[in-house]
Amino acid sequence: MAIVEMKRILLAAQRQQKDAILLRLQQLGCVEVTPFEEAAEQDSAADSLSVRQADATAQSLARLRWAIGKLQRASQQKTSMFAAKPAARMEEMMPSTQTKEEMEDLLRELEALERRNGELKGRQTRLKTQMDQLAPWLALDIPMEDLRGGRSYHRFVGSLPIAALPALRAAWADKPVHIREISQDRDNVNIWAIVHHVYDEALEQDLKEAGFSPAQLGDFTGTAQARHDALAAQMEAAHKEQQDVDSELKEQARHLPQLRVYHDAVQAEHDRAAAGVHLLETRQAFLLRGWVPAPIEDAVLSAISREFPGAAAQVTVAEPEDEPPVLLHNNAAVRPFEGVVEGYSLPVPGSLDPTAVMAPFFACFFGMMVSDAGYGLMMLVLTPLLLKMMKPSTSGKKLFLIIAIGGVFTVFWGFLYNTWFGFSPLKHTILDPVGRPLDVMVLCVAVGALHLLAGLALGAWQHIRRGEYMDVIYDQVSWLMLLVGIGLLAVPGLAQIGQWVAIAGAAIILVFAGRGKTKNPFKRLISGFGALYGVTSWLSDLLSYLRLFGMGLATGVIGMVFNILIGMVFAMGPIGWVLGAVLFVGCHLFNAGINILGAYVHAARLQYIEFFGKFYEEGGRPFRPLGHSPRFTRISGA
Repeated sequence: MAIVEMKRILLAAQRQQKDAILLRLQQLGCVEVTPFEEAAEQDSAADSLSVRQADATAQSLARLRWAIGKLQRASQQKTSMFAAKPAARMEEMMPSTQTKEEMEDLLRELEALERRNGELKGRQTRLKTQMDQLAPWLALDIPMEDLRGGRSYHRFVGSLPIAALPALRAAWADKPVHIREISQDRDNVNIWAIVHHVYDEALEQDLKEAGFSPAQLGDFTGTAQARHDALAAQMEAAHKEQQDVDSELKEQARHLPQLRVYHDAVQAEHDRAAAGVHLLETRQAFLLRGWVPAPIEDAVLSAISREFPGAAAQVTVAEPEDEPPVLLHNNAAVRPFEGVVEGYSLPVPGSLDPTAVMAPFFACFFGMMVSDAGYGLMMLVLTPLLLKMMKPSTSGKKLFLIIAIGGVFTVFWGFLYNTWFGFSPLKHTILDPVGRPLDVMVLCVAVGALHLLAGLALGAWQHIRRGEYMDVIYDQVSWLMLLVGIGLLAVPGLAQIGQWVAIAGAAIILVFAGRGKTKNPFKRLISGFGALYGVTSWLSDLLSYLRLFGMGLATGVIGMVFNILIGMVFAMGPIGWVLGAVLFVGCHLFNAGINILGAYVHAARLQYIEFFGKFYEEGGRPFRPLGHSPRFTRISGA
């Protein structure tokens, strides 16, 4: 249970060694490069070059991610969510000039295909729009050039509401006009009308009053059907060309493995370039500043002096005004639970790492909420298999290990609750959430009280480490006296003692709770009264642990209901046996899945709200050393 001490590292070397030193630091993966305040005033060509290099690699990464996404969608080989990331050698993180040229040529080909694809889609959209405009007029067998009218007649082509057509025809029945219905579209009718030029203005006025809209057919010759057929032929040609582009993309998808490795190599290059922006540089030399964990400072200095004789490096303790990053260090059994702490917020430097104390409580709470020994055994069996198949990242591995450790506690509590895949095989059970719920509820509250007292103890230890011995009495012992005294009031024969212990604790809180806020005694008393009101929050915190009972009860009851329903299916005979077996596996996987998720969330909540609230000082900045952060591969030999 420790926060690793961080020390400042300063490294000066010749400028031509910069790339090699940054590469070596990246391979070591234990030095965080930080900017200089003076870097903001630096206006040298070297600085501009570093910024341009970082920008160039960032643009390359964007192009590579686009290309990988494009080829993944085109690839016929789909990857499973349980598949492990492919391994890449450390040497592949330094691609040769030939590899860079090949990948650049591939990117240009893919970008050309994308431009061609965009042009084809635009052409197909335009063709479809024109075909849709012509569709209502396919029955019109008059060439388009004849629709523009003549010396003695005028023609109208367009649409108007269906309801207006009978009245229009009746009004012009005895005049030299012919109105032909071509097609209908919902509430409109498409018409073609020809009229003697003497009446063309009058007909145009009546059409306008009827809601007539002229058709937009474009400027072409021939009939609408002929034009539509020509457009359809162009559409078919564009579609075939589109299929050729898709086939080329599928063919290029064979380069996906190389692209993924190359992406991670460029990511490493970008990380080095981004770190280079933080350096102070001249034309001949550069200066690097950063953080290194104190336990490995000698190894880092030794590697630098051995491999770069011309470089000078030194390590110093952090200054009071420094804000060192935070790195947690715990033994292998507790290390997975660091992810729970990191999911909340890292502790500030100089405070406590609660992982070792929190871990057994988290696992215990997890087991009490899943509470089915069968599910626990399933977690213990499946987790190593998934770790071997998926080979997850460090954070993913921590999550799997938390589930595995939680599985051990789940088996323990499932045995006590006598719950195995929703069945209760034992005649006598130690704990019975359904038959004797009060016993389990009292146990949950008792475990919660122990959890809260552990939080008080950590707060006291934090004060002791800083030499604040009286603060232990004011902030922790006082609350312990008050809470224990209140508890003793319910114990026959100890009520009198409990009363005085509680009064003494309350008095300390009343007088000293506001000691850091003001020296005015009246204001301190008011702050003390406000702090005493916090005893109600302790009661609500204790009641929060009843969720351990509720979640555990829900898991068992849902499992029993599933078994009852599946038993009805089994009673159907041989077909029911097969169907029931499938349902048994599916239903219990579902029940286990939702309860494992719920148990993790609620166990984390009990840590974050109830436990951390008693002592935790959050706000630390995570330690982010220059290293490899592959997105698509696993670096072997790193």
